[in-house]
Amino acid sequence: MAETMRAALDDGTGQYVVQDVAMPEMYNGAAVVRIRQAGICGSDLHMTTSRTEAQTMASGHEIAGEILELPKGEHNLQVGDRVAIEMIGAGRACLSCHFCRYGQWKHCMNLAPDTGGGFAQYMTRKPAGLFKLPDSMDWIDGGLVEPMAVSVHGLRYARMQPDDVVGVVGSATIGLSAIAAAKAFGARTVIASARHAHQAEAAKKMGADIVVGSEPGEFEAACDDATGGLGADFVVESVGGYQAESFGQAIRATRNQGTMLYLGGMKIPLEVDLFEPLIREIRIQSVICYGVIDGRHDYEVAIDLLESGEIPYREIVTHQVELENIQDGFDAAWDKTSGSIKVHVNI
Repeated sequence: MAETMRAALDDGTGQYVVQDVAMPEMYNGAAVVRIRQAGICGSDLHMTTSRTEAQTMASGHEIAGEILELPKGEHNLQVGDRVAIEMIGAGRACLSCHFCRYGQWKHCMNLAPDTGGGFAQYMTRKPAGLFKLPDSMDWIDGGLVEPMAVSVHGLRYARMQPDDVVGVVGSATIGLSAIAAAKAFGARTVIASARHAHQAEAAKKMGADIVVGSEPGEFEAACDDATGGLGADFVVESVGGYQAESFGQAIRATRNQGTMLYLGGMKIPLEVDLFEPLIREIRIQSVICYGVIDGRHDYEVAIDLLESGEIPYREIVTHQVELENIQDGFDAAWDKTSGSIKVHVNI
């Protein structure tokens, strides 16, 4: 195998330069994967804006690829298998600490070193983080397993119930997967907000029954109207980022004793009035990434949903670029007037 590979690294100014770098570190128990598809996540955009120094290792975590090497041991994988890669938790987990023993690998206390992400040609990760793709799923589908698993984990961990009225603040990648997962899990009605027309159209395709704009109070009013003034049973905040309004929207749209799922990931400290959710007994549930719930990993559930053919989630991939042109992909991901929802990098 070659000693170097092509990888895209932020030069510290927000510009991605594709260059030759050393192959990822091999360590005991690691597999080698040839990366084929990587999605540009909203968190990749946020990290780009906050980064002040040049990267020395590729990022990117929405990944699918082909296994080239496997370590010795018992696992249900073979060289040549096409896999979605859970690189953050299971792919680095020790598999024996307190959290690993019940499948919460994101919280592993003895993570293996991070050897680099998906904006590169190769990756090393433990087989526990490699989830085989069915023959019916292509690389585009494989690159969408991770963002689908984020919402699957959130809804399962926060115990969304069949017949719930579900509200989703925001209709970007994670909001859209939350809509699709909520409908698949039996939501009676899904109300979504969308800032852009192409996001609103995608929300309807994912199964949203009611889609409104992003004007102040519009989403909350829609949740009230759909429930006779009660508010939604379960509300997902999927926006995150650098403004706090979506967090307050989600709380206000939730009924008394309902659940507000904090899924988006705020990048700044918030000033939040917690007295209202206190007196209304709203459960505010935070979640991160994925794990095992009720005996199944969220990636397995996400793969089942995507394989079913009942969710047109692959249609959110509006742009594809080659690794050598990854900066064009980041530019398109930033510019929503381009019609972008999800940008994929072919590697």
